[in-house]
Amino acid sequence: MPIFARTRLIIHDDCLSPPGLPFVTLNYNGPNPQNLYTQIKKLCETIFRAERGEVQERNYFWDRSSAEEKFQVKWEVVKDLDRFTYMIIEIDFDGSAKPSKTFGKEGKANVRIEGILRTEYPQDTVWQRSIFYEIFRVFYHKVIYEETRKQFKIKCRDSINSFSEEIKSFLNILIHGS
Repeated sequence: MPIFARTRLIIHDDCLSPPGLPFVTLNYNGPNPQNLYTQIKKLCETIFRAERGEVQERNYFWDRSSAEEKFQVKWEVVKDLDRFTYMIIEIDFDGSAKPSKTFGKEGKANVRIEGILRTEYPQDTVWQRSIFYEIFRVFYHKVIYEETRKQFKIKCRDSINSFSEEIKSFLNILIHGS
């Protein structure tokens, strides 16, 4: 969980870059795109090993008032990795579905996944703001903790890739199983 301090030093990295984009986008056209909602919720808990309190629905919009159902949902998974570092995974899901004689519903969906690795060092006390603490913190970070952060970034990247592969697998099931 983020450190609750008035003043803090934050080190922020995108989990997927370099070398590419800092996010993954999946586009789907086919039967029952609305079923992705429950699958994404389930995968957040299994892939990221997140408990219910660590997965937040930040935005939820589902319009069933017209023949074409429209939906837009945003999740945020905040997963502690150790005392100083946590990852934030943001998942945006939007699309639409309309009735279909063949599949029940047919439409399109977009899923965007972004991962952030964040390390926070509190700087509230006089000691934490002193030059001696800063020298110690820089030494600790560069010599000891940098390798740990690299491993956390790899873990974050691998989790996002596993999540997107599971979504692709589910979409393939939707295409062939509906």
